[in-house]
Amino acid sequence: MRHLLLVAACLALPGVAASQPTIYTDEATYLADLAVLRGSTLHESFEDGAVWADSRNAISNPGSTPSVTSQGLVWTSNYVQNDLATGTVGGSAPDGAYAIYSLPHGMTTDSGLYCDSAEDPDIPIECFQNDGLTVAAPVGGMLYAFGGRIDTANSGKGTFLLDGVDVNANDTDNIDNWQREGDLADGWAFVGVIDPDGFAFVELQELRGKDAQQVLLFADDFIIRASGPACSNGLDDDGDGLIDFDGGESIWGACTGAPGGCPAEVSDPDGDGMANPDPQCVDRPWRTRESKSACGLGFELLALLVPLLGSLRSRAGGR
Repeated sequence: MRHLLLVAACLALPGVAASQPTIYTDEATYLADLAVLRGSTLHESFEDGAVWADSRNAISNPGSTPSVTSQGLVWTSNYVQNDLATGTVGGSAPDGAYAIYSLPHGMTTDSGLYCDSAEDPDIPIECFQNDGLTVAAPVGGMLYAFGGRIDTANSGKGTFLLDGVDVNANDTDNIDNWQREGDLADGWAFVGVIDPDGFAFVELQELRGKDAQQVLLFADDFIIRASGPACSNGLDDDGDGLIDFDGGESIWGACTGAPGGCPAEVSDPDGDGMANPDPQCVDRPWRTRESKSACGLGFELLALLVPLLGSLRSRAGGR
């Protein structure tokens, strides 16, 4: 009966509602919430001379590069025609010598459009420069938190686009002018975003700069929460309640659930949510024949319970 209750509890688990991204302007709160997320914490301040060498930019020695991969993350400008640069930004970088920026800054169109009004919601979208950066998760991995210090030197505003969706776009205090709805990003202010469901890439974007009136975005001192490829990092990246790793998944203390995103779940010969032989059985005498007391508490248990349930139903019907 105890096993029957366990199976019933597993089958009755409700679906988990998708979470909403949260914007942070207080770094201490961001760090506290980041600490409980899955994945590992990465710190990036662009100081590694070997990794960031091609991006180093100075008046005496200008340089830039289309992209840089650092600690598994891929950094680019948010415009494909622009490069990425790191420089000393007048010696003001908050963490080390270098900060990062797009080169050139944002979308420079010289459109000739009327872009002067600071508050007019009818300014054509082509006016806005949207200076910024894009960061992609490790191949096969996810990002869960992304935050750093921002300077625009001109009362800029910043926002985050998670997998292309602007987290500030639906704010109701300025909904008709969503293009500029964001958070103060001047004087090396901290701005961060957390989404426990994860995202594959994030765009950090400045919102106030317009054609011929650019607001230049510089960034530094990023603290990021990321995971590596699913099924190889000891985490439940596919969200099925099982601990992922290349050879299979552990079911201890969790429901086995339906096949999810890990290869071992899809190619599961005995249907218990784990590879065969299960990891707990490797190097044990019963490695090719799972013991129901130690391994394989998946569909083997259901197979045992089906006759029992039928017997109980027959007895109940005869009363």
